[in-house]
Amino acid sequence: MKGTPEERTWTPGGASRPQGRVGRGVIGIIAREGRYLVIRRAAGIAKGGYWCFPGGHLEPGETSRQAIQRELAEELGICVRPIQRVGSVRVLDSKYILAVWRVEHTSGEFRPAKQEISEIRWLLPEEVRAIQPSLPSTARVMDMLEV
Repeated sequence: MKGTPEERTWTPGGASRPQGRVGRGVIGIIAREGRYLVIRRAAGIAKGGYWCFPGGHLEPGETSRQAIQRELAEELGICVRPIQRVGSVRVLDSKYILAVWRVEHTSGEFRPAKQEISEIRWLLPEEVRAIQPSLPSTARVMDMLEV
């Protein structure tokens, strides 16, 4: 684990878990030609205007693999195939833990849901790390990806 207790990164096999009821979510990592897809959250939703990787919360009875496929279909209009679970990150100001998945875009045109996403960009790793404002989880995911 890295970081302070408030910003620890959990990876598969990690022993620590935050106390209390924990919410679950997913983050999808799509790479193309050395660039990563990031989204700008729409105004009017939590953390509006911030840049991050796409994803969302698990619905009752849903696996993280199913959730990443559903969330990217809903938010971006695309179909993806989960390739590898990279690890997990804890959202700093909540009790959510987000499973981080590398996914492959298999079909569909990118059509961001305007109520959730105001903009998408394909960025090089150093651009992802530099974009502002961004959610703290974005840099932690880049660390996981070792890019």
